[in-house]
Amino acid sequence: MNTAYPRSRPFITLLVLFSITCGLLLFTVDVAVSEQAGVKEYLPDTLDTQWTGHDVLFCQTPGCDRSWLARDVEPDEEGVRTCPTNWRGESCGGELKTMSRGEYMVLPKDTVMLKKQYFHNREPYKTVFTSVVLSGRNRDSIHRPEVCMTGQGNVIEMNKVIEVPLAGREPLQVMVLHMSRKLTETYTRHTYYAYWFVGQDRETPHHLERLMWMTVDRILRNVTHRWAYIAISGERAGDLNNTAHYDEIRDVVSKLYPEITLLGQP
Repeated sequence: MNTAYPRSRPFITLLVLFSITCGLLLFTVDVAVSEQAGVKEYLPDTLDTQWTGHDVLFCQTPGCDRSWLARDVEPDEEGVRTCPTNWRGESCGGELKTMSRGEYMVLPKDTVMLKKQYFHNREPYKTVFTSVVLSGRNRDSIHRPEVCMTGQGNVIEMNKVIEVPLAGREPLQVMVLHMSRKLTETYTRHTYYAYWFVGQDRETPHHLERLMWMTVDRILRNVTHRWAYIAISGERAGDLNNTAHYDEIRDVVSKLYPEITLLGQP
């Protein structure tokens, strides 16, 4: 007879009680709110000489749901960009922001979100999307990425933590989600979504570890920091044994990381 579950029940109960206690402390302890962050509010226009980036902007008009590269939308005399004519020839004219309308409606208004699409200079059809989400005074800006990915219709086939070598420090750990989405009866799109979280003095690829550090900072250090998460996404082969996209992730992250990090700086 299998007795593993009965024997482990006390430990599971303790774990649940500990999690509940930490959750209550996390949101009830009165702490100082730090404005310091571990990354800049910035995405570079170029990554070395290999990648060129363009800001991604999103129309805020209900029902439009279109995104544009900033390079493709001319600003008006005051420097404001608005949503141009859509593919049906209809003029939208809605306000453009750095986050989608859905994100803008749900997230706290002081959330900072930056998005860029990078094009490979030697292979123009090779692109990656990069984003930075940085919480404001309300720390609810960042959620578990897997929830958003599946909510958009993606199927997560596998997740894996990979290491990205960086000069002058230990490798950075990055979580990679291997996703697929059936677009037609005969075509399935295969993509990856790579991310990691950054606090004022910590990095982790794990959402639960981030929550643990937030709890520790609140309880033991009486402070809550601005956390961010950085994400990179692109196309991958359908075969899960094909790891060519890991090289792309390592290439982009190794060039992006020194441009945006504030860790180790005074």
